[in-house]
Amino acid sequence: MKTENISRRQAIRKMTTVAAAAAVCSQVPSLASVLAAEPESADAGSQPQDDPRVSTLKMEDFPLVYEGPDVVFHKLNDHLWIGNGHLMYNESIYLVEGQKSALLIDTGTRIADLDKIVARFTDKPIDVALTHTHGDHAGSVGCFDHFWMTQAEGIRVPRGYNGKVSYMENGKKFDLGGRTLEVFYAPGHTTDSVLFIDEANHIGISGDAFGSTNLLMNLDVSTFLASARATLKMMYEKQIYYMLPGHFDGTNAETTKRVFDLMNIAQGVLDGKLEGKPAQGNLNRIYTYQGVRFNYSDKRVR
Repeated sequence: MKTENISRRQAIRKMTTVAAAAAVCSQVPSLASVLAAEPESADAGSQPQDDPRVSTLKMEDFPLVYEGPDVVFHKLNDHLWIGNGHLMYNESIYLVEGQKSALLIDTGTRIADLDKIVARFTDKPIDVALTHTHGDHAGSVGCFDHFWMTQAEGIRVPRGYNGKVSYMENGKKFDLGGRTLEVFYAPGHTTDSVLFIDEANHIGISGDAFGSTNLLMNLDVSTFLASARATLKMMYEKQIYYMLPGHFDGTNAETTKRVFDLMNIAQGVLDGKLEGKPAQGNLNRIYTYQGVRFNYSDKRVR
């Protein structure tokens, strides 16, 4: 992929004045260390984030805490669980626990009694929020009597839902007690795509905003480009080392390098310097770089 003849670090410094934060992020601990209870203890021997080993895990290395016909849950640390379904390529949901409450992020495709399943892991009251309303992320929201979503153009409450709906604004903070998740808008995949940022623990939860290595670009390429730029700046400012995606298999956490590469692809497509290969369907172009696919419509190159 052709880019300007500058390093990734120089590119970031051009985009943001937060040079100190950029320097801190030049090396980061492994994903396993960041997920551990004391990430600061992993400073020694940390590897550059560009090294793919830092974002690779084996899910079987984490305790299996529930296995049912619709979902499997692993415990990533004492206050974070991941559930993976099997209907839409390993669709992922996350339960984050604080001292006074917990937040379930996304609800999978079709998981019977999801409310009862997640109640096994925490005795705190559980709220629900969506990264976006696609069926593989909002399909089981009917198990709950209230949830949060983003109000955006063309976005509707999931069909058949009869409970209470609240709407998140950019910057909304979910205070769980000793742990805070902040909503960060990132449209591109959809108009309502958001990230949940846990600044204190250096991680985020990103849904499909950056694709889990297979980004489906349903909006204009320029919309995604603006989101990628803003996200990259935010990650350096807040020192977010990894974002856990909406289809997490242990190897595909989103990093600053991933966001940077996708940003460059989008810019190259807009500039006419990059062109994806023909594909079937509405997203009729696919550009592939280092195993990451950028799927877009040539009608949305604007």
